[in-house]
Amino acid sequence: MNFVAQVEDHLRDLGAEARKAHPGVKEASERAIINLRSLQTQYVAAVRRSSGNAQKHPTTALFQSQDVLRPFLLAANYSDADYELLVIALDSMQLLLRGDAVCSEDGAQISRVLVIQAWGCAGTL
Repeated sequence: MNFVAQVEDHLRDLGAEARKAHPGVKEASERAIINLRSLQTQYVAAVRRSSGNAQKHPTTALFQSQDVLRPFLLAANYSDADYELLVIALDSMQLLLRGDAVCSEDGAQISRVLVIQAWGCAGTL
């Protein structure tokens, strides 16, 4: 499965899981899917341009977008979030990080939600 399809699947799963308890996450997921499709169109155009001449093939870094990351951060921002919601959000952030699709400025936001979840887990021990 390609990178974009995986991210879109994660966004759909997140939206479905957040539907009732966190409608803001669901809305952010829907907006991110639209943005992701736009980025995919730009990526395809860049690939076509690079194949026509000796340009370097674009990487998934082209998908660095706060709009795509935002729903996952929003879901993980809830210290009382459902386990499944957190698994989807954290797995998706890892996918984006591995795919170099996270802006360097967003590292602090990811760290922040990880601290929130760590404190939430520590409180349950």
